Amino acid sequence: MSQRGRARTLPLPGDPDRVFTVSELTRNIRNVLEDGIGVVVVQGEVSGFKGTTPSSGHTYFSIKDASSEIAVVLYADRTTPASLEGIQNGIVVQVEGDLTVYEKRGVYQIRALRLSPVGYGALQARFDALRRKLELEGLFAPDRKRTLPRYPTRIGIVTSESGAALKDMVRILRARAPYARLTVADTRVQGEGASRDIAAALNRMNFSSDVEVVIVGRGGGSPQDLWAFNEEPVVRAIVKSRIPVISAVGHETDISLSDLAADVRAATPTHAAQLVVRDLEDIRTTLREMSQHAHQRILRELRDARSRIRAYENHHAIKRPKHRIQEAFQTVDAYQESLARALRGWVTARQSTTRLLKARLQGHAPSRSFAQARDRIEACRRSAMGAMAQALGRRRDRIESQMRLLLSFDHHRVLERGYALVWSEGGATLEKRGLRLRPGDPIEIQFVDARAGARVTEVVPGTAEPAESGKEAP
Repeated sequence: MSQRGRARTLPLPGDPDRVFTVSELTRNIRNVLEDGIGVVVVQGEVSGFKGTTPSSGHTYFSIKDASSEIAVVLYADRTTPASLEGIQNGIVVQVEGDLTVYEKRGVYQIRALRLSPVGYGALQARFDALRRKLELEGLFAPDRKRTLPRYPTRIGIVTSESGAALKDMVRILRARAPYARLTVADTRVQGEGASRDIAAALNRMNFSSDVEVVIVGRGGGSPQDLWAFNEEPVVRAIVKSRIPVISAVGHETDISLSDLAADVRAATPTHAAQLVVRDLEDIRTTLREMSQHAHQRILRELRDARSRIRAYENHHAIKRPKHRIQEAFQTVDAYQESLARALRGWVTARQSTTRLLKARLQGHAPSRSFAQARDRIEACRRSAMGAMAQALGRRRDRIESQMRLLLSFDHHRVLERGYALVWSEGGATLEKRGLRLRPGDPIEIQFVDARAGARVTEVVPGTAEPAESGKEAP
């Protein structure tokens, strides 16, 4: 489609009968789309979003509606954590980018320049993404939540001074606990930057006052109005607070991340004021019940004490104390005799043990142990010397045997027995075969004590040795 919405044909340069390659045709289609349509803004539901990016850093997914789907690529230089925050499958987004063709697969796609969620679904997606992140850090764990003080007398409130929520909370607190001192930290509770203001007010409450419990919240409103209490700065400030925190945001059906992070979640600001202090009449009733219980317990303990005193008055030990003292002395004498017997037996047993240990210790005297060790060392030395002598003898016999074998291969021994070696002229080659020689060839003959130059006069095939003449050469 052109920018005016009219259909346009694909321009194919050259001869209409020309056959194009796939790459050429795809490239022409890409040029038509990029030049003819350019930048578009498309709205659709996210599909195929994996949440993780490959090593290239690019992000790939699709957007679709009831009948169509188109691929989207967000290159790494356009990707930031903020641009992907809240993006997940099923939400509706607006994608602004260039319409182009991925030539390798021949599919058209949007090369995204800007990506933004649409409407409340985007807020919910951001809510879910941040909730998962903070849950992994343990900020919502039940075991880190603290118990509220039972009867606080110093109460802090972080909210807007102009809101109706503050007036409701003050009215209830004054009626239920007129003795309590209230400290209010005024802050914005909606709009740009409100989350930072709320977090700063809570920090001031922690470091600039001596309150025992603090209420953080506001009255009802739209999800956008309540969104500041879903921001990370507020959640972290609540978790960091040294004072127990009650979160009271919106109505009972409104659940914020501040509610999940706080020590106690109140359905409304009014409910928070009711939770933080008990009603004065309830306190009076409790005091009356405690007073009655204490009175009855004191009377019961007095009755028990009188009964014990009467029992002691009739006890025979009170009536005849001298006899009880004599019996006690008799018991002490019995214990003393039993202790003496036990002590004598204990000493005897320890003496026997000492003698036994002394005998064992003498058996392990150092001089005796040294003598035994010296005998063992001498035996080991003699054994080692004998083994070494045997090993040296075996190695000497083996070396002599190898020497004899080596000498048997020495050609000088062969020459001493009357044999000679025949070399070519200059001694370059040992002549092993006589048939290779020709009459007139110069040769050298090596004897055991000298070399002689000669010339071949005749070559006769065969291996027979010539008959001995009985004369020796001069």
